[in-house]
Amino acid sequence: MDPKKVLLFAGILMFSFSSQAQRRLWDGEYNRLGLQGGVNHFDIITNDLQVTPKVSWTAGFTTRASFYNDFQLVYGINFYDLKVDIDGRKKLEETSANSLIEYSMIGVQGNFFASYKLIDHYLSVEAGPVVQVNGKMEARQDKELYYVGSYDINAIDLEKVSAFNLNLAVGISGGGETLKIWAQYQYGINNFFKGLHDEGLQEKDASVPSLKGNISMIAGGVTFYL
Repeated sequence: MDPKKVLLFAGILMFSFSSQAQRRLWDGEYNRLGLQGGVNHFDIITNDLQVTPKVSWTAGFTTRASFYNDFQLVYGINFYDLKVDIDGRKKLEETSANSLIEYSMIGVQGNFFASYKLIDHYLSVEAGPVVQVNGKMEARQDKELYYVGSYDINAIDLEKVSAFNLNLAVGISGGGETLKIWAQYQYGINNFFKGLHDEGLQEKDASVPSLKGNISMIAGGVTFYL
C-alpha cells in the first residue's frame, strides 16, 4: 500500500478520535487524551518460513474515558515500525551459506478496547480489536534478490503482504492519572501472507506452499495524559 494512503487513513482516525476526546460522551469520572511511545517485538507465526522477531518503535495517542462503574473505554491510533528477519541465502544453490534477510514495514493501528479497573485509576486490564493498515514488508535494499529459505524465490517477492489486518489484543496498564505504563500482546486473526497468493510464487518455484502466517506482537511503553 502507498505510504500516502496509510498516512491519510491515520489522519482521518486522528481527527475523529481527537474530536471525540474533547467532549464528555459519558457521565463518568475520567476522560483524558494521552500521547504515548514505546517499543514493539514483532513476529510472524508461520510453518512455511524461518522468521526471527525484532524490536522497533511505536508512537501515537490514546483516549481513556469512564463508561460504567469500573469499566472504561480506551481508543486511539498508533504508528508502528515493524521489523523481522527471515532466513535466506545469497546464491541459488541450497548448499550456499544461510543469511538473514532484514525486512521492515510501517503500520498504523486503530484500537478500541474495553478496560476494567482493578485498582481505581491505578491498575487496569484491557482487551479488544485492533485494525492495522500497513505498507509493504520491504526487504533491505542490498538483499532484495537473495533467495528465501529453501525456495527459489527472491526476498522482494514477499513484499506484498496483506495491507489490512485484524488483530486481537490484551493488555495491562498502571500508574497515575497523568502517566501510565502499559504492556500489550496482539495476535493477528487473518492470514498475514494472503496478499502474496496472487503474486505467482508457484510459477517461480512449484515447491512454494500457499503461505500462511499470523501476526504476533508484544508492545509496551509510557502514556502521558494531557
